[in-house]
Amino acid sequence: MAAVDNKRRVSKIDYQQLHNLSSVVLYDTPKKKLKTYPQTYNVERIIYRRKVRNDHEYLIKWEGWPLESCTWEPSSHLTPELLRNYDNPPRPSQVRLHEAGRQVYSAILSSLKSKSLAPAYIPMELDLWRYVSKNRGVDSDHKGFKLYKREELSLLNSLPNHWWYFLNDHGQGQAVKSPLKIKAVLSWTPAHQIYKDGKLIAAPRMPLEKLCVDILRRPCDADNLFEVEQ
Repeated sequence: MAAVDNKRRVSKIDYQQLHNLSSVVLYDTPKKKLKTYPQTYNVERIIYRRKVRNDHEYLIKWEGWPLESCTWEPSSHLTPELLRNYDNPPRPSQVRLHEAGRQVYSAILSSLKSKSLAPAYIPMELDLWRYVSKNRGVDSDHKGFKLYKREELSLLNSLPNHWWYFLNDHGQGQAVKSPLKIKAVLSWTPAHQIYKDGKLIAAPRMPLEKLCVDILRRPCDADNLFEVEQ
């Protein structure tokens, strides 16, 4: 019988060729491209609009983000519904309307009590003001201002019936004379620096929304308070 060689035959391996083959597999094989989608955020409200060249930009308050994270966005970034809602905003919550009415009442009363004739600046979220003033008021001679009758503020339903006059202990005082001259104003917190992680950096700035109200007033007392204005 022929002898059987039980030793396993080992093929000679070219390690350089194996290395080259591995390199091709690892680096030259096309990778599958994963679909990517732009990250989207929910709009809480649109604060303001400004003209930029032939387009508009909108100042957006993002849902769940603080005011210092507001950004200006071109109209192409907003849906048609959001663009329509700028001029025709949906009804605000009762809580927001109540707070706005409280701010107006407090500011008007303080202005009538004061001897100063300077306009009153009233904190007011501007999308809420667009809802209240929608289809109301007429253009004033002063740029940006509109004229409103007292009753046109009726949507601020938390305003008490006596919001438009102030009487002292002697029954004398001042009353708002229609029309009120009102302008929506957007400004920003002052630029300043803060320390963060041991470094001096620019502090984030927040938009400040308010109304500038130029109040025409007339002297009044208990006898002439409800006289028809001329």
